[in-house]
Amino acid sequence: MRSPEDEVVIPVVGEEVKADAVPKETGGVRVTKHIHSHEEVVEQELRTGRVDVKHVHMNRPVDGPLPVRRSGNTVVVPVVSEVVRVERQWILTEEIHLTRREEVQTVQQTVPVKEESATAERVNAAGDVVETITGQPKEREQSESVLQRRAPQKAERVLSKPPKLLRNRPNRKS
Repeated sequence: MRSPEDEVVIPVVGEEVKADAVPKETGGVRVTKHIHSHEEVVEQELRTGRVDVKHVHMNRPVDGPLPVRRSGNTVVVPVVSEVVRVERQWILTEEIHLTRREEVQTVQQTVPVKEESATAERVNAAGDVVETITGQPKEREQSESVLQRRAPQKAERVLSKPPKLLRNRPNRKS
């Protein structure tokens, strides 16, 4: 048998590899907005109210002042006067007939409408444009009524950005 003194201890050594990624800016994204303007015709009905005034002479005896009355679309305002005779008597001298009429007029007016579009450019570390993505406004149907149109739906394209690519970057003011 061997004694403990005869034992030989051999150390086992192993290497470990540790890899760290160091963030390196390789480019960025630049977004530019543009405002486009186009003309649209807006159509709207305008209502105008008018009153026709007509004097109707009556010369008819009445018992005293008469109240204002309504006859359909017409308001009748009685006008009385006192006439001195042997006896006092009310005479309806005239009625004023006020008839309401309504006119409808359709007007058109051309108004400017503004719309924005955006251009996104992916740039490399040297600042050269690598890819351009342009969002154009959706074309509208000409026959669509302005009053019936809802807010236009825009197609959107989402740009993904590499993590930490735009972080810790100084703010640039245009």
